[in-house]
This record gives sequence, C-alpha cells and structure tokens, in this order.
Amino acid sequence: MYVVLDASSKDWNKYLYDINIDFQDIYYTSDYYKLYEKNGDGKGKLFVYRESNNIAIYPFMLNEIENNNFESKYYDIESAYGYGGPLTNSYNKKFLSNFEDEFLKYCNENGIVAEFIRFHPLIKNEKIFNENIEVLHNRITVYLDLTRDVDVIWKEEIKSKNRNMIRKAEKSGLTVEESKDFQCFKNIYEATMKKVTADSYYYFKNDYYDFMENSDNYIILNVKKENQIIASAVFMIYGQYFHYHLSGSLKEYLNYSPNNLLLWEAIKYAKAKGCRIMHFGGGLTNSVDDNLFKFKKSFSNELADFYIGKRVHNKKVYDSLIEEWERKNNKKATMLLQYKVCK
Repeated sequence: MYVVLDASSKDWNKYLYDINIDFQDIYYTSDYYKLYEKNGDGKGKLFVYRESNNIAIYPFMLNEIENNNFESKYYDIESAYGYGGPLTNSYNKKFLSNFEDEFLKYCNENGIVAEFIRFHPLIKNEKIFNENIEVLHNRITVYLDLTRDVDVIWKEEIKSKNRNMIRKAEKSGLTVEESKDFQCFKNIYEATMKKVTADSYYYFKNDYYDFMENSDNYIILNVKKENQIIASAVFMIYGQYFHYHLSGSLKEYLNYSPNNLLLWEAIKYAKAKGCRIMHFGGGLTNSVDDNLFKFKKSFSNELADFYIGKRVHNKKVYDSLIEEWERKNNKKATMLLQYKVCK
C-alpha cells in the first residue's frame, strides 16, 4: 500500500510532480533532503501512499536514537530544516485516513518512537494528519505576492520608513549583485551567527555549502560598498516560490541599511525570474514585537501562520528516554526530542 524512498531515489521527484503544481516547493525535493544529509541531519526518506490517481507524500529525516539501554534499534523522524509535512492531490477524507493509517503502521513496524513536523505555512497542510498528534501554532511568517506590479509593491507593501532606508542605502553608493561565491557568504554568515550567539547547529558543514554551490536552486545576492561585500544572503528558487534562506551582514556597516536594499533587490530579482510568491519567514521568536519579524513585515502586509506537529509513536520507549535525560540533567524536559540535546 505504501513505499518509502531514499533521497538518492530517482523516483522521489516523480511523485512530487503528481501533486498540484502550486504545492511543489523545494522543501519537498530529493535534493533538499540530500542537502541535509550532507549536513549530518539524518537520512532523507519519502513516504508515498497511493490509491488509483490519489497520492499523498511525506518527506522526513530519519535518525537512529543513540542509547545503549535498548536491545532493539529505535528511531525518530522530523522535517528537514525549514518547512515540510505531508502533501496530497486529494482531500477525500477516507483516502487521507487510509494514508495516515498506513504511515502509522510503518512507524510502528519500524521502531519509530517520535515525530516532529514543521508544516508549510503557505501550503497550509497542518490539518492532513489527525491521529494522536498535537498541532501547535509556532509563529507568524511573512510572504509577498509577486504577481503585482513592482511599483504597486513599492507603494502599498514596503513601509514608508523602509522605503527611506532603501533610498538611503542607494544614496550611500550601495549596490547589489548576484554571486556564486559560497565561501565568501559562509564567512559573513558565520560572523553574524557568532555575533548573535547562535546554536552550533547553524554553523553548517562545508559539504552543505558545496552542495548549494553546485545547484541552480540557490542564489546568492551580495550588497557591496565600493569593493567591499558588507551583506550577503542565500535565496532558494523553485517553481513559483522564492525563499529567503540564510543571511549575514558586517556589523560595522549596518548603519548604511544594507539588508533593506538587499531584500528590495531580491524582490525585483524574484519577479524577473517569474516567481509568484516570496517567503521571508518569521522572527526569532513568536512575538509580534520580535525585531526580525518586524523587519520582514516592513516588506509586506501578507502573513501566514506556521504550525508544528508533535507525535509519540512508542510511549514506553519515549518516556524512558525522557526520564533518563531528566535524571542526567536534573531538570524537566521541555521539547519533544529533548533526549537528543546534550545538556
């Protein structure tokens, strides 16, 4: 009734192409899951369920749980960094129920203990799964309809203060250009991560950057002042979508507003490439007063809710893992996959 593919499978994207073209996004491609395999996030898998012309797919990263207390092997699964969750070309209730039943059967037969899902805020797929799952609102994200004229976007979406800062950047001689120099981007990005004391996860491996460099789906835009690159961002382009992915900027040049100009030029770049939606993402927290969220919101009035999903498939093993973590760390667990956190 179902098949499970590895990220290396040539059939992975064929199943994606059976889904409505409006739902086809880079987050569901085999290459995206290969990218996070390169980063050491686990093994990319695609669960596929089909009944006649009805199809449902669900990509995830599979990780073996490291614990010497169990005789059997156990695993957990989660969406790759960004967004994901299930996709379908049919919203027939019986079909979706069968899809979920088969997926739960797969989990129970393959030692999967827990599951963490990052649903896609633009596709709004958080209601496909219903069995024994906790779906929570995580934060609000910002997106922009690129089908409108650029002058309309400038006047109706870009906030007045933001327009002034973009003009200031232009008057200061800042320019934006496309690049393929991922090493340069990495240097600026990691300096920014250090500045904000980011978690070690956000220092991606060299293989991660090498993979993006060899793909046409990842675009670097650099902001330059004279010959100095002062801000840089990676965007992902796939189908109708253009995503703001990673970015960094040099602290000593922030008074020139390089990031304001960068995203304005990115909007025009995405329109020129024929994209219909630009997704900026959300803030660092779920607060509407979050500075990053407010910055992104200064480019668009259009908002989308981001949901996460939590599900435990083997409560006995899961409880044992959490209890062991709590004993070792002398505090209560607060996250679903807390047992994976070293301290």
